[in-house]
Amino acid sequence: MALRVHRDGSVEVRAPRFVKQSQVRRFVAKRADWILERQRYFQELLRKHPGKELKNGETFPLLGRNFRLRLERRPGLETPYCLAASRRLKVFVDGQVGAALRTAAWGAIRNLYSDLTERKARAVIRKHSKALAVTPGKLKISDQAKRWASCSKSGDIRCNWRLSMMPISVLEYVVVHELCHLKTHDHSPQFWRILKSVLPDYEKRREWLRKEGPALAFGGGIALRMIV
Repeated sequence: MALRVHRDGSVEVRAPRFVKQSQVRRFVAKRADWILERQRYFQELLRKHPGKELKNGETFPLLGRNFRLRLERRPGLETPYCLAASRRLKVFVDGQVGAALRTAAWGAIRNLYSDLTERKARAVIRKHSKALAVTPGKLKISDQAKRWASCSKSGDIRCNWRLSMMPISVLEYVVVHELCHLKTHDHSPQFWRILKSVLPDYEKRREWLRKEGPALAFGGGIALRMIV
């Protein structure tokens, strides 16, 4: 059986069909303290990192720096888009209001993050593939619920579009981490030696991800109120 506490505090239990309800209840009861601990953890994250509001001046992280949101209406604009320049995140939309505005603006912001993540990840792959003597497959940008990135058996690398929220050095660590998995699929001492040969300061980058990553995954432009 498997147990998971979601960000909203709900609890998910997965069990084979043959497992009795009484067994499931006992399984959950034995882990009550852990469940409460995880629920408190997510409550604290939400308190510290509430979602972003769709308003001028709201800050959004981009490559480790905060950019201030600026909404600009362009009546007749067919496709909303977002540009980042001079520490501003400019979102151009039609004359939408309410839910339509939120959908259009958030779509434009997410597209900006996705495109930037893809460009930066490709640059990292080009930079380090030869030194590691690996040939990655396709690069895919997606909305991964549990991972910053992953590597398939066929060599495809999948990156979370949120990677471009973090400093480029940390994004580089995440992508190189997956490149190293093309040489060894586990996290054995050999894996970490390979990673350190490419990024001698990987521990510092990993520590940043451990400390700051939850804020990006929880409130850094993702769990949005009134929202984008």
